[in-house]
Amino acid sequence: MKIDKESPLPAYAQLANMLRTAISRGEYPPGERLPAELTLAKSHGVSAMTARQAINMLEEEGLVDRKQGKGTYIRKIGVSSSSFTLDPLTNLFADKENLSVRIIKTAIKKTPGPEKEALGLLPNQPVVLVERVIYHCYQPVTLHVAYTKFDPKSPSVESMLDTVVLTELMFHEGNANFKRGVLHLIPAQLEKREAALLKLPENESVFRLEHLYYDFNNAAAAYGWFLVSHKKMTLKSKIGIWND
Repeated sequence: MKIDKESPLPAYAQLANMLRTAISRGEYPPGERLPAELTLAKSHGVSAMTARQAINMLEEEGLVDRKQGKGTYIRKIGVSSSSFTLDPLTNLFADKENLSVRIIKTAIKKTPGPEKEALGLLPNQPVVLVERVIYHCYQPVTLHVAYTKFDPKSPSVESMLDTVVLTELMFHEGNANFKRGVLHLIPAQLEKREAALLKLPENESVFRLEHLYYDFNNAAAAYGWFLVSHKKMTLKSKIGIWND
């Protein structure tokens, strides 16, 4: 493979593609040292700077490690560095034309519950409860249960009552009423009422995607969860070298 000087793709990107392909084919196995930049430059007819830029690309992609005074080595597969995304659910929520929301319940709750501990409230402090089912193409996708401190002047209450704002916060550009958040993914089984709302069997295994959002005063402002079937939200993480 040679550098195509007529290609609109920069020479360093072409060289990076060549090296990436060689790595994916096993020509440079994990732990092996890549040829020196000067060697790569000479063998491909490019400058040392071009070779360095190509190696920089591979390093940014996590394919290689530079070791001071020793050279550049192919990284070994690191399971600890893998991450799982919510892409299937994100893509579904992005299809706004086919989304609809049904409010199941809105209430002011005064009795103690785990949501008050999550929000840092006293047992006698009321919270706003909102339950909604979110549909895609008229089929139920997720049951969303959410709580926030009862304060009519707080923008969090308005956010909680909005049928789309929390899904926007989680899956799109975000919402100005919250500063940061924490997500927990927990295995769960559907209770009878939940199963009926989602049109799934009772005791079906699902993901419980808990969220806790904080306002700009760093106070816990909104707590709740989405119940999602594993068929709607699959978790997949690629590790190692993929040349695609």
